[in-house]
Amino acid sequence: MQNYSLCLRYAILWPKTLTLFCLLLVGFNIAAQDASFKDRSSKWTSKNLPYYDDRRLHYGFILALNSTRFKPTVSNYYLSDADSVVSITGTRTPGYTVGIILNLRLAEFFDLRLLPTFAFYQRDVNFLFKNKFSSIQTTESTFIEIPLMCKYKSQRRGNFRMYMIGGLKAAVETGAKKKEKKDTELRASNFDLSIDYGFGLDIYYPLFKFSPEIRFSHGLLNMLNKDNNIYSKSLDRLSTHTVSLFLHFE
Repeated sequence: MQNYSLCLRYAILWPKTLTLFCLLLVGFNIAAQDASFKDRSSKWTSKNLPYYDDRRLHYGFILALNSTRFKPTVSNYYLSDADSVVSITGTRTPGYTVGIILNLRLAEFFDLRLLPTFAFYQRDVNFLFKNKFSSIQTTESTFIEIPLMCKYKSQRRGNFRMYMIGGLKAAVETGAKKKEKKDTELRASNFDLSIDYGFGLDIYYPLFKFSPEIRFSHGLLNMLNKDNNIYSKSLDRLSTHTVSLFLHFE
């Protein structure tokens, strides 16, 4: 019970901690940029990389932390009380992502971004039974993800520019994690399609552009693998939900 309480507390605090960390990071960079201007009255006219966004195509790399979980939907089997499961919850767990950036300039304020990445996830689903027994079904996976995103940018102000981003992401699992698990355990599909959206801040330095970004991802597909066991039969659907902090270097 103590471990369950710690997991529950972590699941609640992790997204808030992620958001707070991003805001502190952005604030630190803004303060650092302001301190570098000798003439405060010209802080919006002293530009690093003034023609960077005029490039038709540019590249970069990505580092990211994420908080992810399965969102379970119970089945009629569970609702009929045919067995002893009384509660099913998806628990948030941390992961990380690495990848590259391919950015195509479409117009002054619009970019098209292809962001191939490797993402490392662990998703836990906790089943609570009538006899107080708890079983955590863990799915560890490595996905190749291909997000295709549209980026809408604000007017640049000095060395800063806000932006919003959104698009679709296809994901295919590498390896054979599903096959390694027994059919008596909870198993998930090796393909997912999600809608992604978020916001961020472009910060221009003399040699590169740094962009912290918060992104939300909602899975569109049912990833539940139908097996003849209590875990699978108690569920009708498993979809993914992820909150990520992306750090882009371009």
